[in-house]
Amino acid sequence: KQWYQRRVAITAGDVGTNFLLRSSTGKSFAETAYPNLQILNPLVKVEYVTEELSDASITNYSVVCITDGTREEYEHVNELCRRHGVVFLASGTWGMTGFVFQDCGDEFKFVSQPKVVSSAKDKQDSKRRKIDKEAADGEKFVERTEKFGPFSGALKAKLSDPRFASQVYFVFHGLMNGVTRGNGLREHVDTLTDSYALSARKRVSDELLDNLDGTLVPICAIIGGIASQEIIKIVSKKDPPMVNTFFYDGLSGVGGIENLQV
Repeated sequence: KQWYQRRVAITAGDVGTNFLLRSSTGKSFAETAYPNLQILNPLVKVEYVTEELSDASITNYSVVCITDGTREEYEHVNELCRRHGVVFLASGTWGMTGFVFQDCGDEFKFVSQPKVVSSAKDKQDSKRRKIDKEAADGEKFVERTEKFGPFSGALKAKLSDPRFASQVYFVFHGLMNGVTRGNGLREHVDTLTDSYALSARKRVSDELLDNLDGTLVPICAIIGGIASQEIIKIVSKKDPPMVNTFFYDGLSGVGGIENLQV
């Protein structure tokens, strides 16, 4: 069962950038897209709803993913999900950039294959490995636990190593804090990079800030693919989930993960 909702009416621009839509401008996104989603996999029951999520309805879902929302929407739904043990994902794109955030709760259990550790003498031979004690005990998969924080904390958290942070993080921080594109965003990201004492080479480029408008299909495909991959891991509880925010820079073609938790 999937929940697919968008209250905003479809525009001509949406039809031109989304293969799930036809020439049904004026109707809701969910109403138009869900029949075409159903065709993709007849074995999955697809429904759309228009009601707002509440304490009563949130328990119908195991995972909720919000796309292209506001900070207020993300934080409100995330808090609702946390109260009822529902996994929350937030994602969005701005022109050549995009992000995926996820919160699986304070204690998310999953299984994964044991870590492989190479000994010093095996560095030249990738086929010769020794595995950790858990694998030596004969376990094919081991249970692990990961801790996540809420979306509100992602905007308060400090970067673990700002030298290697994606430029998109600084854009994300500004736009989620209500800074408008243009000179205001330029000033915000400069102030933020200054707070980390980053060199001029690490500053957000003007080219990136000039390419934050519009909905680009390739960027949406990448962000959607990452979100879908994480949902599969969450539902199956197999393999380590992403902790906790993925940023993608379409100009450089590079994506990276930051653990943004207070």
